[in-house]
Amino acid sequence: KGAYFTPRKWVELSQKYITDTLWENWQDEYYIWDCAAGTGNLLAWLTNKYNIYASTLDQADVNVMHERIDHGANLLKNHVFQFDFLNDDFSKLPQSLQDIIHDEEKRKKLVIYINPPYAEHGNRSTFAGDGEHKANVATTTKVYKQFNKMVGTATRELYAQFFLRIFNEIPNATLASFSTPKFINSPNFSAFRNYFKVS
Repeated sequence: KGAYFTPRKWVELSQKYITDTLWENWQDEYYIWDCAAGTGNLLAWLTNKYNIYASTLDQADVNVMHERIDHGANLLKNHVFQFDFLNDDFSKLPQSLQDIIHDEEKRKKLVIYINPPYAEHGNRSTFAGDGEHKANVATTTKVYKQFNKMVGTATRELYAQFFLRIFNEIPNATLASFSTPKFINSPNFSAFRNYFKVS
Protein backbone atom coordinates (compact mmCIF):
# COMPACT_ATOMS: atom_id res chain seq x y z
CA LYS A 1 0.00 0.00 0.00
CA GLY A 2 2.99 2.30 0.35
CA ALA A 3 1.98 3.65 3.76
CA TYR A 4 4.66 5.27 5.88
CA PHE A 5 4.49 6.62 9.42
CA THR A 6 5.11 10.37 9.62
CA PRO A 7 7.65 11.16 12.38
CA ARG A 8 6.54 13.89 14.79
CA LYS A 9 9.55 16.11 13.99
CA TRP A 10 8.46 16.14 10.32
CA VAL A 11 4.92 16.99 11.37
CA GLU A 12 6.18 19.93 13.41
CA LEU A 13 8.41 21.20 10.62
CA SER A 14 5.70 20.84 7.96
CA GLN A 15 3.25 22.85 10.05
CA LYS A 16 5.88 25.54 10.50
CA TYR A 17 6.29 25.69 6.70
CA ILE A 18 2.54 25.99 6.22
CA THR A 19 2.35 28.73 8.85
CA ASP A 20 5.20 30.60 7.14
CA THR A 21 3.31 30.40 3.83
CA LEU A 22 -0.32 30.92 4.89
CA TRP A 23 0.20 33.17 7.97
CA GLU A 24 -0.19 32.61 11.68
CA ASN A 25 -3.99 32.15 11.79
CA TRP A 26 -4.23 29.76 8.84
CA GLN A 27 -5.94 27.03 10.87
CA ASP A 28 -8.93 29.27 11.54
CA GLU A 29 -9.10 30.60 7.98
CA TYR A 30 -8.55 27.35 6.06
CA TYR A 31 -10.14 23.92 5.91
CA ILE A 32 -7.69 21.01 6.18
CA TRP A 33 -8.13 17.55 4.64
CA ASP A 34 -5.61 14.77 5.08
CA CYS A 35 -6.89 12.32 2.47
CA ALA A 36 -4.13 9.79 3.22
CA ALA A 37 -4.34 10.07 7.01
CA GLY A 38 -3.40 6.58 8.17
CA THR A 39 -3.78 6.87 11.94
CA GLY A 40 -3.74 10.68 11.84
CA ASN A 41 -0.23 11.48 13.07
CA LEU A 42 0.13 14.33 10.57
CA LEU A 43 -2.80 16.13 12.22
CA ALA A 44 -1.19 16.36 15.67
CA TRP A 45 -1.03 19.92 17.01
CA LEU A 46 -3.68 21.27 14.66
CA THR A 47 -6.05 23.37 16.73
CA ASN A 48 -9.37 23.97 14.96
CA LYS A 49 -11.09 20.56 14.93
CA TYR A 50 -14.11 22.01 13.14
CA ASN A 51 -11.98 22.67 10.04
CA ILE A 52 -10.09 19.34 9.97
CA TYR A 53 -11.02 16.26 7.92
CA ALA A 54 -9.15 12.96 7.86
CA SER A 55 -9.77 10.03 5.54
CA THR A 56 -7.89 6.81 5.10
CA LEU A 57 -8.10 3.63 3.09
CA ASP A 58 -8.48 1.19 5.99
CA GLN A 59 -11.35 1.13 8.47
CA ALA A 60 -8.91 -0.15 11.11
CA ASP A 61 -7.07 3.20 10.91
CA VAL A 62 -10.36 5.07 11.30
CA ASN A 63 -11.03 3.00 14.42
CA VAL A 64 -7.61 3.96 15.81
CA MET A 65 -8.31 7.66 15.18
CA HIS A 66 -11.75 7.39 16.79
CA GLU A 67 -10.13 5.80 19.84
CA ARG A 68 -7.60 8.63 19.92
CA ILE A 69 -10.50 11.12 19.82
CA ASP A 70 -12.03 9.30 22.81
CA HIS A 71 -8.74 9.96 24.62
CA GLY A 72 -8.53 13.64 23.74
CA ALA A 73 -7.32 13.95 20.13
CA ASN A 74 -8.49 17.26 18.70
CA LEU A 75 -10.68 15.88 15.88
CA LEU A 76 -14.38 15.32 15.27
CA LYS A 77 -15.48 11.72 14.77
CA ASN A 78 -17.79 12.61 11.88
CA HIS A 79 -14.83 14.30 10.12
CA VAL A 80 -12.76 11.09 10.30
CA PHE A 81 -13.86 8.45 7.83
CA GLN A 82 -12.88 5.60 5.51
CA PHE A 83 -12.38 6.73 1.90
CA ASP A 84 -10.38 5.29 -0.97
CA PHE A 85 -9.05 8.50 -2.52
CA LEU A 86 -7.83 6.82 -5.71
CA ASN A 87 -11.12 5.01 -6.41
CA ASP A 88 -14.12 6.36 -4.51
CA ASP A 89 -16.45 9.05 -5.79
CA PHE A 90 -16.56 12.33 -3.88
CA SER A 91 -20.27 11.73 -3.26
CA LYS A 92 -19.12 9.38 -0.47
CA LEU A 93 -17.52 12.26 1.44
CA PRO A 94 -19.24 13.94 4.41
CA GLN A 95 -21.67 16.54 3.10
CA SER A 96 -19.79 19.41 4.76
CA LEU A 97 -16.60 18.45 2.90
CA GLN A 98 -18.50 18.06 -0.37
CA ASP A 99 -19.87 21.56 0.17
CA ILE A 100 -16.31 22.90 0.46
CA ILE A 101 -15.09 21.07 -2.64
CA HIS A 102 -18.06 22.19 -4.75
CA ASP A 103 -17.92 25.85 -3.66
CA GLU A 104 -15.29 27.76 -5.65
CA GLU A 105 -14.56 30.27 -2.88
CA LYS A 106 -14.44 27.71 -0.05
CA ARG A 107 -12.26 25.44 -2.19
CA LYS A 108 -9.65 28.20 -2.37
CA LYS A 109 -9.44 27.87 1.43
CA LEU A 110 -8.94 24.10 1.37
CA VAL A 111 -5.48 22.74 2.25
CA ILE A 112 -4.88 19.15 1.17
CA TYR A 113 -2.28 18.23 3.79
CA ILE A 114 -0.81 14.79 3.12
CA ASN A 115 2.05 12.37 3.43
CA PRO A 116 0.76 10.26 0.54
CA PRO A 117 1.66 6.60 0.04
CA TYR A 118 4.93 5.93 -1.78
CA ALA A 119 4.86 2.77 -3.83
CA GLU A 120 5.21 2.12 -7.49
CA HIS A 121 4.29 -0.77 -9.72
CA GLY A 122 7.86 -1.16 -10.93
CA ASN A 123 11.16 0.68 -11.05
CA ARG A 124 14.39 0.59 -13.04
CA SER A 125 15.67 -2.60 -11.35
CA THR A 126 12.29 -4.27 -11.84
CA PHE A 127 12.28 -3.63 -15.56
CA ALA A 128 15.96 -4.62 -15.85
CA GLY A 129 15.01 -7.99 -14.39
CA ASP A 130 16.70 -7.51 -11.01
CA GLY A 131 13.63 -6.70 -8.92
CA GLU A 132 10.05 -7.76 -8.47
CA HIS A 133 6.84 -6.00 -9.47
CA LYS A 134 4.57 -4.92 -6.63
CA ALA A 135 1.50 -6.49 -8.18
CA ASN A 136 -1.59 -4.28 -8.22
CA VAL A 137 0.04 -1.59 -6.08
CA ALA A 138 -0.68 1.24 -8.52
CA THR A 139 -2.12 -0.07 -11.76
CA THR A 140 -5.64 -0.99 -10.69
CA THR A 141 -6.97 2.36 -9.46
CA LYS A 142 -9.48 4.54 -11.29
CA VAL A 143 -6.97 7.39 -11.25
CA TYR A 144 -4.36 5.19 -12.96
CA LYS A 145 -6.84 4.19 -15.65
CA GLN A 146 -7.91 7.80 -16.17
CA PHE A 147 -4.42 9.29 -16.49
CA ASN A 148 -2.09 6.51 -17.63
CA LYS A 149 -2.28 7.31 -21.34
CA MET A 150 -2.09 11.04 -20.68
CA VAL A 151 0.89 11.24 -18.31
CA GLY A 152 2.53 7.85 -18.81
CA THR A 153 4.92 6.21 -16.37
CA ALA A 154 4.34 8.74 -13.58
CA THR A 155 1.01 7.05 -12.90
CA ARG A 156 2.88 3.97 -11.66
CA GLU A 157 3.56 5.93 -8.47
CA LEU A 158 0.77 6.25 -5.92
CA TYR A 159 1.70 9.72 -4.71
CA ALA A 160 1.55 11.01 -8.29
CA GLN A 161 -1.96 9.60 -8.57
CA PHE A 162 -2.97 11.60 -5.48
CA PHE A 163 -1.50 14.75 -7.06
CA LEU A 164 -3.33 14.12 -10.34
CA ARG A 165 -6.75 13.67 -8.75
CA ILE A 166 -6.28 16.70 -6.52
CA PHE A 167 -5.20 18.86 -9.48
CA ASN A 168 -8.02 17.59 -11.69
CA GLU A 169 -10.95 17.52 -9.26
CA ILE A 170 -10.09 20.03 -6.53
CA PRO A 171 -8.75 23.00 -8.52
CA ASN A 172 -7.36 25.99 -6.65
CA ALA A 173 -6.96 24.09 -3.39
CA THR A 174 -3.58 24.31 -1.66
CA LEU A 175 -1.51 21.12 -1.77
CA ALA A 176 0.81 20.72 1.24
CA SER A 177 2.56 17.40 0.75
CA PHE A 178 5.58 15.40 1.71
CA SER A 179 6.92 13.93 -1.51
CA THR A 180 10.05 12.99 -3.35
CA PRO A 181 11.28 15.59 -5.88
CA LYS A 182 10.92 13.08 -8.72
CA PHE A 183 7.89 14.90 -10.09
CA ILE A 184 10.07 17.99 -10.52
CA ASN A 185 13.17 16.49 -12.10
CA SER A 186 12.67 12.88 -13.22
CA PRO A 187 12.57 12.22 -16.98
CA ASN A 188 9.75 9.74 -16.31
CA PHE A 189 7.64 12.67 -15.12
CA SER A 190 7.97 14.93 -18.17
CA ALA A 191 4.42 14.21 -19.39
CA PHE A 192 3.21 14.58 -15.80
CA ARG A 193 4.81 18.05 -15.58
CA ASN A 194 3.13 19.09 -18.82
CA TYR A 195 -0.23 18.31 -17.22
CA PHE A 196 0.41 19.17 -13.56
CA LYS A 197 1.04 22.90 -14.01
CA VAL A 198 0.62 24.56 -10.66
CA SER A 199 1.57 27.91 -9.24
